[in-house]
Amino acid sequence: MLKALSLMGQLGYGYNKESFDRAIAEDIDYIGVDAGSIDSGPFFLGSGSMKANYQATRNDLEYPLIEASKRGIPFIVGSAGYAGADVHLDGFMEVVRDIARDNNLHLKVAVIHSELDKEYVLSLLREGKIKSYEGNPELNEEDILSSTHIVAQMGVSKFIEALKMGADLIVAGRATDASIYAAYPLLKGYDPALVWHMSKIIECGALCAKPASPSDALLGFVDDDAFYLRPPNPVRRCTPSSALAHSLYENTDPYVIEEPDGTLFLNNAVYEEYDQRTVRIYGAEWKEKSKKSFKLEGARFSGYRTIAIMGIRNPDMIAQLDGILDDVRDRAASEFGDGFSLTFRQYGKNGVLGSFEFDSNLHEVGLIVDVVAEDQRFAHRVCSVVKAHLQHYDYKGRIATGANVAFPYSPAEIDVGGVYEFSVYHIAEDEKIEDRFYIEEIEL
Repeated sequence: MLKALSLMGQLGYGYNKESFDRAIAEDIDYIGVDAGSIDSGPFFLGSGSMKANYQATRNDLEYPLIEASKRGIPFIVGSAGYAGADVHLDGFMEVVRDIARDNNLHLKVAVIHSELDKEYVLSLLREGKIKSYEGNPELNEEDILSSTHIVAQMGVSKFIEALKMGADLIVAGRATDASIYAAYPLLKGYDPALVWHMSKIIECGALCAKPASPSDALLGFVDDDAFYLRPPNPVRRCTPSSALAHSLYENTDPYVIEEPDGTLFLNNAVYEEYDQRTVRIYGAEWKEKSKKSFKLEGARFSGYRTIAIMGIRNPDMIAQLDGILDDVRDRAASEFGDGFSLTFRQYGKNGVLGSFEFDSNLHEVGLIVDVVAEDQRFAHRVCSVVKAHLQHYDYKGRIATGANVAFPYSPAEIDVGGVYEFSVYHIAEDEKIEDRFYIEEIEL
């Protein structure tokens, strides 16, 4: 039986040291952790920033890495530095180098790069190897050229190559979450269907347990017939329903899960209670793809943002709010012309469900004035004027001459800084993309 430890759902959330100590006492074979995502939008890929800063990353990595090194257990990190571009790998490796130096660790590190050169992506586009994904517009050359970083989500092959090299620590760029955990048991020859199904569930740590937590650990055991899930924290448990429910996490189809290397089918998967805190699972099917596919992600700079947050409670103003906002938008366009975008985000009035909202009872509205412009000062100026128009707007039924809206912050205008948008979010089919992922060997 092979034993895997998922340290937590995402590095930087804060891990549970007691859970880690209980887990590592079970003679686990490897440790995995996902350190990135695109769930927080395009900013981190576009700007090259790490969502988990130096201190957050070091807090979650240092002790587990020291203990893994003592025991000779491979430690595998995917989507390092959050978005997995080269600049993120550099930031992550700064933390690793400091940990190694301060603790006298000697590590063989395999850094797997996944950032793609723009000229190469252009060549894929011209050869017709890039297709739309999730209804996105077809990609064009300007989308590629305007991107600050473009990465491809890697599968398991480079992880396996790094493990064969004897890496103590693997620091991978953008990767699928399951690949982080699938590489080691696949290298050891375990059934791919069991391995991929287990990896898909444990990549979120104890999020599939009851009570759920992405900041706690999860153990995965796999043998020749099934795999088992059990949280090391005794206050949590895994059940058939909690494990099965995780099939809905980040999947449009709970029965079919796509990976670069193949497709996992869960139609015949069986979830059984093994004991009060452990679930036993088997029955999934895995089919290798005849042609591997990779998701490409790119982001580009789109301006500077200033926002103002305000609350509205007057029922007459709320009743007329759509017309008021249209009028204020027209005034801003008349005063400032082009060069900016203005968005009103209403929370409390269809803010979450939009046109699907079924409850018309309102008593207050939270409003965000969102201005994006070519430079920060212009965005700030437009936001300030729009805020003032709303503050003093003379709507029908108004009683006072001002204070239509309430501001929770002073100053009301908040300069957010650079804004990025996804420029590439597409699928590429070409076996040779894998050759673009390269391993950098570093001895610390």
